[in-house]
Amino acid sequence: MKTLVHTVRGYALFLVAMTAFCQGDHGTIAGVVKDPVGGIVAGAAVQATNTATGAVHKGTSSKQGAYSLADLPAGTYDVALTLPGLAPFSQKGVAVGPGKTASVNIELKEGSQLSTLGEDSLAIAADMKRHHPPAGPTPRTAEGKPDLSGVWWAPRTVDPGKPEFLAPAVEVAKKRADDNRKDSPQAHCLPSAVTRVGPLYEFVQSKAFLVMISDDDSPGFHQIYLDGRSHPKEPDPLWYGHNIGTWDGDTLVVDRVNFEENVWLDQEAHPHSDKLHVIERYRRVDLGHLETEVTVEDPGVLVKPFTMKRVSDLAAGEEIREFMCTENNRDLMHLVGR
Repeated sequence: MKTLVHTVRGYALFLVAMTAFCQGDHGTIAGVVKDPVGGIVAGAAVQATNTATGAVHKGTSSKQGAYSLADLPAGTYDVALTLPGLAPFSQKGVAVGPGKTASVNIELKEGSQLSTLGEDSLAIAADMKRHHPPAGPTPRTAEGKPDLSGVWWAPRTVDPGKPEFLAPAVEVAKKRADDNRKDSPQAHCLPSAVTRVGPLYEFVQSKAFLVMISDDDSPGFHQIYLDGRSHPKEPDPLWYGHNIGTWDGDTLVVDRVNFEENVWLDQEAHPHSDKLHVIERYRRVDLGHLETEVTVEDPGVLVKPFTMKRVSDLAAGEEIREFMCTENNRDLMHLVGR
């Protein structure tokens, strides 16, 4: 009996020692999330990506704005947070040591809309509460393909990827930001960035075409050819690029090339080169949800390709209304730059 007791005690001590060892080999990233005016932000999703393994660790800020990503294997992490209506936060190369806590306070900055009434984070959060995607199977066309038709809420980014821009592209983006984005095509009633999708967008699908319509862009629509054609042999730059789609099982793969030189690549104001190649993969997993995977290749501005992942909810009962950018555009005169 004593032997059994000693064995149990020994095993318990071993478990305690191993737990302490494992905890000692792990660390924490913690901090507070604040909005552009210094107010606390509750319920914000913070994620840290291990730069060596790619493992993603997620946490949510408390009612006091505090967050903590605990039990992280020692290493280097990229910390990110995306909040609708505000500029994305990213801090790369955060070192986490064994048994240590790395402090990363997140102070969010204004986005391109400067929290204009109706496009501020509170209004966007109110819109999010209206998301009630219906349940049911994936609808299909007469040809048996998934039918992507419908009005969709702007996609939530569930994985931003790891874009690494070359120094000249970083310099251009910084200059554009320092100039208050006064040269943004969207500010001049021209199409928005290649990877941007507005608050609402609609897919209208037929056998030969898929048309994408945005509710806040000019002109706000482009065609994706499903009829088997190829990209043009001679360059023919377009603001939305030339888009051809093919089916990979139940996933629509959209190949995009030939972009107009003046269109911006993303909301962070990065440029692109004539080598830009975007591959979008759309999968309607059920009636109410659409998954999107976007791979951006451009050796002219990127160290290597990167892939972001998004999810959209079906905006049941919503419709796209006409959008006239020049009708009441009073901001341009105030975008004076530096």
